[in-house]
This record gives sequence, C-alpha cells and structure tokens, in this order.
Amino acid sequence: MCPVCGPLFGQKGLHAKVVCHCLLVETDQGLVLIDTGLGVQDYLHTKQRLGSLVSRLGRIENNLELTAIAQIQRLGFSPQDVRHILVSHLDFDHAGGISDFPHATVHVLSSEYNATQNLFSLKNKARYKTQQFKQHRYWNFIEHEQGEAWFNLYQVQGFQLFQDEILLIPLLGHTQGHCGIAIKQKEGWLFFCGDAYYSHLQLDPKNKLRTLDKLERFFAENNQMRVDNLHKIQQLAQTEKNIEIICAHDPVELARYLS
Repeated sequence: MCPVCGPLFGQKGLHAKVVCHCLLVETDQGLVLIDTGLGVQDYLHTKQRLGSLVSRLGRIENNLELTAIAQIQRLGFSPQDVRHILVSHLDFDHAGGISDFPHATVHVLSSEYNATQNLFSLKNKARYKTQQFKQHRYWNFIEHEQGEAWFNLYQVQGFQLFQDEILLIPLLGHTQGHCGIAIKQKEGWLFFCGDAYYSHLQLDPKNKLRTLDKLERFFAENNQMRVDNLHKIQQLAQTEKNIEIICAHDPVELARYLS
C-alpha cells in the first residue's frame, strides 16, 4: 500500500510504502502461514471487500502476484499444503488471505476474534472486514492465559501444536487480542511482532517518531499496553542478539530477505 504522508509510517516523502509481511514455515504439521496479507478477493473486489475509504486512501498496488497464495505457488507448493494459519490479529491487511486457504486451521486469540464481532465501535468497523473470513470453517480460538516466561514477555499457555518451536506471544494494545509469533531457529529466534511497531527505527528508543506515535495511538485499542509492549520489544532488540525481530509493515525489514 502507498498511503499519503510517509511520516505517519516513520518514512520520508509524500507517500509511504507499507508492505504486508507474511512468513511461510515448513513444519512436520505441514506448511504454516503467519499472517496472510491481502487476499485475491481484496485485489479483485477492493471496494466491496474493504470499503470505499480503504479503496480510496490505501493506494493498494493492484498486483495479484503479491498475494501469499501466488507466492506460495511460485515456490512449488499447493494452497492445500498450508495446514495452519497463525494471525497476529485480524485487521483487514493481515487477514485478507484467509479466504484463499479454506482448508487451513486459523489460530487466533479468542479475544481478537470476539472483537471482530463488535462492529458498533467505529474503530473496529474500520479495521475489521469480516467478509474476509466469516465463511471460514476451521478455527482454533486460544484463550489468553499466561504461560511460561519467554525472555521479558510470556507465551500463551497450552499452545503445544509445534512442540515449543512456534510460540504465541501476546502483545496486546494495538488490538484486544494482538499477538506476536516467535519461531525457533537453529540459533536463536525469529520474532514476528505484527503491528506492535511499524518501523525498524522504533527498535531504538532514542529515535523519536512523533508523527508515527500519533498514528499508533489513534489505532490502539489500549495505548498504554501498546507502549508497554513496545518498550519490552526495544529491550529485546538492545539485549538479545539471538532474537531477529521484524514487524508486519516495514519495507526496510522485508528487504533483508529479498536478496
């Protein structure tokens, strides 16, 4: 997406470049897709799926090759190979691809899914586009119960599907059920933080991005919790060199993997 006003997203220039960074993980339980970005139907029927405001202001690059399903097929896999989807949250730019994988089980905090059912809130109505996933059949709603410590955060209790090699790490604040996903690597971890921050510059607390902070404050369901979790992510970035930290929308972070 290329919305107007780069500083709103911690970038320079008139237009920002906002990617929808997704991950694909091979496991003994099949392929796992982490976040889904915008789906095929979002590109084909943008106004009907996302509304006229998003259609007009989002400036979505109309390229079906950018969808998760197209990229997965280019890797030689079938959409049916995606057995599980883990979503950081259900905002439209994270959940649109769910409908492209009808046989996958979607794992999400129950508090996040419940929030999508409350569209009396103008903020929820703007961020959640339930037509993206309301027909999906397979869900695993996970209760937000505190489990074992994971560095200065904690993992969700009882999510054992991947034998502690993929963890759900609550990062509440941006939404009611916002969650990070930690993936065990040969050495250390990859920590996908969703919308807990928007720019790699925020990982250094010395950087003051006031315009971006106003945008995050506006979208936050609980801004104090958002700020508290951002501080914990910053601490990880400063002290734990074996944790590779990425968010969902930063093109600089995505570019690391495109060489």
